[in-house]
Amino acid sequence: MDPMVRLMAVTVLLAVSAVVYLWWSRRQGQVRHVHIPGALTPEDLGASRGLRATLVQFSSPMCAKCPPTRDLLLRVAQEYSHVVHVEIDASERLDLARRLDIMRTPTTLVLDADGVVVSRMNGALSEVQAREALDELPPPGEYSI
Repeated sequence: MDPMVRLMAVTVLLAVSAVVYLWWSRRQGQVRHVHIPGALTPEDLGASRGLRATLVQFSSPMCAKCPPTRDLLLRVAQEYSHVVHVEIDASERLDLARRLDIMRTPTTLVLDADGVVVSRMNGALSEVQAREALDELPPPGEYSI
């Protein structure tokens, strides 16, 4: 094979890899508004929900990004009144992971006061992204139509 063709092939491969990496990294922790029918009950979660919101983190034993995500979500939840963090091991709750279409860990769901999933963040997230998801919820005592 001609050396120039090899060089072009490697260049194209590197360019495609860079574009895929940039696309993938921009999606990490991105807040997506979703509506999943039905509410998650305390029995589903294995814990009490927050009166304003619940941050539900799906983790797995081999997930390197899950412990830092847990620490971040715990810190953010403590700074908001009536917000709690619940961590669920996806490998132990495959039924719930399948029901909610959890395909990777960490995945964080934001539940409103009624237990309805309103936001979803796949992958590691930043503190700004976690706060953004919570700040979009109506304050306690207010209703949205």
